[in-house]
Amino acid sequence: MKIVNLAVRMACLLLAGLLLTPVPCLASQTPAPPPTRVRPKMDGFDISKKAGGSANQIGGASRDIGSPQLYAPKDGKAYSLTPVFYWGTADGAQKVTFRLSSPNGEPLYEATTSDTHLAYPADAPALSPGVTYHWTIIPENDMLGGSPVPAQITIVGGAERSAIEQDLNSAADHAAVFVDHRVWYDAVASYTAVLDQTPGNQAARKGRAAVYDQLPVTQPLADADMQMVH
Repeated sequence: MKIVNLAVRMACLLLAGLLLTPVPCLASQTPAPPPTRVRPKMDGFDISKKAGGSANQIGGASRDIGSPQLYAPKDGKAYSLTPVFYWGTADGAQKVTFRLSSPNGEPLYEATTSDTHLAYPADAPALSPGVTYHWTIIPENDMLGGSPVPAQITIVGGAERSAIEQDLNSAADHAAVFVDHRVWYDAVASYTAVLDQTPGNQAARKGRAAVYDQLPVTQPLADADMQMVH
């Protein structure tokens, strides 16, 4: 009987030990999420006087949630006299009217397109260095939210234009020159032209992503570029 009781007690102690043994937490075995990508900050892409210290956080404003978005700063710079304008719509094939207005608000050039970009034509009314223009797009279907708030584009002139021209003449990487001078439109267009020819160009992909990172409205485009970086 004593032997039986001893066996029972040992069994109970063994069972208690098993119950008290810590069980590995399954949650601790779940792979850690990837680290959040650090977004570079490059002050100066938005030249609005009201932009203040958060200049790069302003741009692409819309009147309503469903409105198309302008992929540009609220007040950005261009070097080319035929800049390329980019925007996004809920429907990528949505027909819109691109409109560029003079400094006094009068329509200077209009064109209807189903693309999400437009290169200002060489035969359109000439743009002048040192002048600030306004542009937006007008959706054919106004029920999708109406037109975005117009963005300003300033064609650089004077000493700044001369400095950019000099740097372009001595540099192989024109996109980098436009980034250094914070010329939004030409920086994006230059990187995009390279990627259209060589989609696998990792330097251009990272460069465009860094520019896109400067505006909340284009940060999803930066994420898309970085996902293609090996």
